[in-house]
This record gives sequence, C-alpha cells and structure tokens, in this order.
Amino acid sequence: MSTRQAAEQSTEQSTEQSTELIVDRFTEQANGQLTDRLTDRFMEQVTLRETPAHGAAALILRPWTDEDADALVRHHADALLRSWLVTHLDTVDEARSWVAAQRQGWAAGTRAAFAVVETGPAGPSAPLGHIALTTTAADAAPVRAGYWTAAEARGRRIASRALTLVSRWAASDGSPFAGRPLQLVHAVGNEGSCRTALGCGYPLAGTLPADPPARPRAQHLHTAPDQTVSRVTREA
Repeated sequence: MSTRQAAEQSTEQSTEQSTELIVDRFTEQANGQLTDRLTDRFMEQVTLRETPAHGAAALILRPWTDEDADALVRHHADALLRSWLVTHLDTVDEARSWVAAQRQGWAAGTRAAFAVVETGPAGPSAPLGHIALTTTAADAAPVRAGYWTAAEARGRRIASRALTLVSRWAASDGSPFAGRPLQLVHAVGNEGSCRTALGCGYPLAGTLPADPPARPRAQHLHTAPDQTVSRVTREA
C-alpha cells in the first residue's frame, strides 16, 4: 500500500468511527398552515445530520423546498452536470415544479429526495448537491440511490458523505426502506459517480442497457452487500 493510499484509508476510517447519524422530524409551512404529511408508508419527511470529528463542518440532508429554486437553476446551468442529468431545470418555475414532485414522492412512499447542505458559522449553506432514494410500491422492491454535486463543491467528498448518511438511514429499523436491497445507478462513463459508489461499499454488479426516454444511456448498477447500520438517534 502506498503512503497516499494509507493516508486516505486512515482518514476514511477516522471519519467513519467518529460520525453518527441523527434523524429528526421535518415539517414545512405550506399555504399558511403547518403541515406534517403522514402516509402509511412514510410516517414523515426527515432530515439527516452528520456529526463529524474535530469540529469540522457537518453535512445536513434535508427535503428540498421552494426556496431552493434559484440554487437549483444555478447548479443546473453547469455543463458537466447537465451532461449526466436527464432532467434540466432552466427556470425557477421548472425548479419549483421539480420540488413539488419530490414532495409527492415522499407522500407516495416511493422517493426520498434530499438537498445536501453544510453547517457553518452563519448557519446551513445553500444546497451543495442532491441525493435521492427511489423505489416502487412493491414491498420487496430494491431501493436505488442517485446523486449529484454542485460544481463548487466537487472534490470535497460531499457525495461520498451524503451517500454514507442516506445508506445508513435507509437500512435502519426506523426507515420505510428497512429490509430492502440497496442499489445505486449512474450513467456509464461517469467516473466520478463510479468512484463514489465503489468507495462507499457499492461494488459494480452489472450494466443496465439504455431504455429511452427514462434511461437514455446505459447505466452501471452497483449493489450494497453490507447494510450494517451505525447508531441512529431521533431528536424530539
């Protein structure tokens, strides 16, 4: 093992051992009324919080809101991101419609979409990325993860840390996805997403052929063989 590999492995292990996952309740203000959407599959939307060692900035994974529309449009203007995404959000109205679709996914119990933000002295940052888990209504259907990172946040392991958080939550007893196999898909050729998947314990399992329009290009399929869950706590 090279010195660089040893250092990266040591850093990864240190972060893993000192990080816990905190799950808390999410409610939103809608049409002047406080709402808490309860369904038979998703009891509530949740916010996932990372608590890293040494006082470093922590990630927060929270549901998307209408206030994120400007950030979504800005991120979707990035040429590299657009080259991999099927859906492009070019206007604030398109972004808000997309956010509404994420809410509908939560309510239906088929999609848990999170904005990835970071803590700081002035409070949480604007969204730095996106990660989502999708499935179907069938009880044994697999859960598939997908994610992207904003241009200004690349190279900081944002996607890796977000994937670790969401994978732990998905496999935990309190998650509506508990007991389902975890998978991850990304477009063939997206080497950054492939490295993230492999580094987070999702080995490559195969290739899915293109199936337009939903899947315009072939995709790599990764699976998570180890769904061991670290300690999860719920905040009142």
